[in-house]
Amino acid sequence: MKLVVAIFMAIFIYVFQKSLYGKFWDRGLDVKVDFYDSYINQGDRSYITEVINNAKFLPLSILHVKFAAPLSFTFEDKENAALSDSYYRNDVFSVMPNKKITRRLYFDAKKRGYFVIDGANVISKDFFLTKNFAKNIPHKSDIYVFPEKYENKIIDSVFSMVIGDIENDRSLIEDPFTFRGIREYDDTCSMKRINWKATAKTDKLMVNLYNHTSLQNIRVLLNLDTNNMIKAEYLDEVSISLASTVCNYFLNKNLNVAVTSNGLDVVTKNTGTVELGSSIKHMMSIDKYLSRLEGQDGVEGFMDIIDAEINARRNNTTYVIISPYYKEDLLKKLDVLQRRGTGVFMLVPYYNIHGYNKMRSYMHGWEVNIYET
Repeated sequence: MKLVVAIFMAIFIYVFQKSLYGKFWDRGLDVKVDFYDSYINQGDRSYITEVINNAKFLPLSILHVKFAAPLSFTFEDKENAALSDSYYRNDVFSVMPNKKITRRLYFDAKKRGYFVIDGANVISKDFFLTKNFAKNIPHKSDIYVFPEKYENKIIDSVFSMVIGDIENDRSLIEDPFTFRGIREYDDTCSMKRINWKATAKTDKLMVNLYNHTSLQNIRVLLNLDTNNMIKAEYLDEVSISLASTVCNYFLNKNLNVAVTSNGLDVVTKNTGTVELGSSIKHMMSIDKYLSRLEGQDGVEGFMDIIDAEINARRNNTTYVIISPYYKEDLLKKLDVLQRRGTGVFMLVPYYNIHGYNKMRSYMHGWEVNIYET
């Protein structure tokens, strides 16, 4: 008789807990998978946080949290992961009643880009581990990985000429009505430019910055159609990094900078432009724009960009063209700009095995070692 009662009780407990978990396993369960940083530089280390909050009386002895991470991330913890088109994580937790668990997954960002984690799938079991329960928890988290910036003497040697030409063309008198930003005081600053309000907030001596009365504009035009069948994607990455480096260089020289490309935005699938700016935050806007480029609109699309600049007839503008493609049809259009007296400088990334033909005085080659790609 006791055996029958025991069997009955076991069956009752099993059926009851199964029903209980079936109704309440996900009650009060909150799972979030977030990038800690909103943006980092290529090559930097960051981490993803997994936060599981089980705000109920039922324990979740086994909880699988599954999500897809970018394939270009190199994780410190490589267990519970599978590689295919993405880096699929399958992390296992044991969460007691009314408990919260936070875990960090460290990674190195090896590639530029804009990356999204679009929620997570969670799978749990009942108390006796016989029944599976699954649920998708939508939760978007994104991160920008900014392009690599080059430190190379070629950049200084090429663009020191640009800066020299610009300094000859513009007035050195600052306009007190064109406020540009704030920076920390150094011994080159006048005491009259001290911003006392900003100084009080930061506990550092800060000064106002103003634009020049004739501020020169730099427009960077980026072509991502390489017209090259061999490792074209890597030449694109070099071109994007060059664009980021050049923009950063000129912004540090207190110049207005804009950038336009025939590259396609990974989200909108359209081309775009970051218009002129010179503030401290402008470089971040440019790097976000460059991070989201994936694919391109072809050489024809870039020719349309050049035609639009020719028709615009802009004053106080110097053009920096970054293009692995440098055939005569493109160069003839750039010649039009140069004949008008407009500053034109062209950077041509090229593989060392192919060589480079300097067909115009405004052209400067950027050698890329194909064996390092």
